[in-house]
Amino acid sequence: MKPVEVEFLRRLFTDRPEWRVLGKVSGRLADLEGVGSVSGARVNYSSADFEKAKNTLLTRGFPLKSPQAGFARSQAPAGGSEKTRAKAVMADLVAVVPLNMPAVNQAPAQGFLAIPVMDAAAMPFEILLVCENLEPLMHIRDYEWLDGFISGRRTLAVFRGKPHLFNTAAAATLIEDLILNRPTLAFYDFDPKGLCMADSLPRREALCLPDWKELEAATRAAARTNLFTQSAHVSTAQLDATADPAISLAWSRLKHLTMGLDQEGFPKG
Repeated sequence: MKPVEVEFLRRLFTDRPEWRVLGKVSGRLADLEGVGSVSGARVNYSSADFEKAKNTLLTRGFPLKSPQAGFARSQAPAGGSEKTRAKAVMADLVAVVPLNMPAVNQAPAQGFLAIPVMDAAAMPFEILLVCENLEPLMHIRDYEWLDGFISGRRTLAVFRGKPHLFNTAAAATLIEDLILNRPTLAFYDFDPKGLCMADSLPRREALCLPDWKELEAATRAAARTNLFTQSAHVSTAQLDATADPAISLAWSRLKHLTMGLDQEGFPKG
């Protein structure tokens, strides 16, 4: 019996409808299992049909209720699909790059590791570098000026996550890290939204930006006025009220430039 047929019988037994539209599943179950009677474009049901639905499920070894959502695909219940109601395969994975940690598995030179968040938390890092975008994480070693913020410490660079890519909730679990209380480095876009995220990062030790002369030149050359205007109006209140001198200084420079710069455009070296 197909998973869609199992679910149909479960709903039929639970909801006990008088009829359902004649369709591929309802018609097949009426024809092959004798559950319901076809009348024109409908399939009519009686109390006897609800009992047939129940007995069909039980005799085939299927539970009467659908499993709770969130199980792993490898734990799909009998008669169920490994996809329907299952937890997304990448739900608990985070994208990370270990830095200055030769004793742990290393990411490719231009790549990252995708591992369960609890495995990432178990790594012997001293500081967590939170990266806004995935591509800069892949090339994190190219931003040599980050060494001034890392200062030789065992560092775990982590992508903050994005819907339908890497779960933001999984990354947040690592970022919160309230038990071990390790400091964080904020590596975000040079734009109002990025500064707001940096301002909200727990246990923030530093805002990671390149040398101002290089950053200013790169920002003017890119001329990304949209990176300022598209988030300035929703970020102004928070950034005007920040107590962090580094973020306040970056905000004043952004307002002067009225343009921003994405991480991908940051100077390397």
